[in-house]
Amino acid sequence: MDNFIYPHQFHFIKLQTKTMVSARSNSTDADVIHAVKEMAIERINHLLPNLTTEQEDILMGIDQVKDKENMEQYLQQIKQHVIPFPTINDKQVQKTFPKVKKLQTPDLEQMDRKETVYLRWYDKGSAKTYMLILKDAKLIGIQGYLESSLHKGICTICNELGEVALFTSEKKGQMRGMYTKKGNYICKDPVICNQNITDVQPLHSFVEHLKA
Repeated sequence: MDNFIYPHQFHFIKLQTKTMVSARSNSTDADVIHAVKEMAIERINHLLPNLTTEQEDILMGIDQVKDKENMEQYLQQIKQHVIPFPTINDKQVQKTFPKVKKLQTPDLEQMDRKETVYLRWYDKGSAKTYMLILKDAKLIGIQGYLESSLHKGICTICNELGEVALFTSEKKGQMRGMYTKKGNYICKDPVICNQNITDVQPLHSFVEHLKA
């Protein structure tokens, strides 16, 4: 059976599973626990419609989750069916950023590609931050500057509260020699940001804003 769950969907399933376990830990009301479980299952079904019977059976293992140990076992089983972020080579990076010379390819061996929605890395040579976003089976490249100063705020990409920094990107203006800057606040840590993503629309909106 082919993998059928995208990383952001896996993160969503993980969130719903944690909500179920938390309800069991914090409440003794059987009706409340049942309601939380039914809502979690409904949300997952809405997220992943039109599944085969075999795929549905895999996801519905959530019905047996009662504690953290069950949860970890269930998530490990689910993770086997996650579509990993594709491997990236130097040629693909160069094609995405054709004007950047000697750009280093990020070390994918250090990343969990099944929990990676987008790639982000810092290149010392250019002193810039680079991103690769997969949309409609195509890689989209973003480059810019991520400020070193941090503060608590909402990340534009994952919509979660955490340590964020301002990311800015330049684009050529209509007049020669003129540039416009666009930016927004994003998580300082790309690993945390990726793990927080349960919906790719904010990420795509972020890219569209910078590209517009």
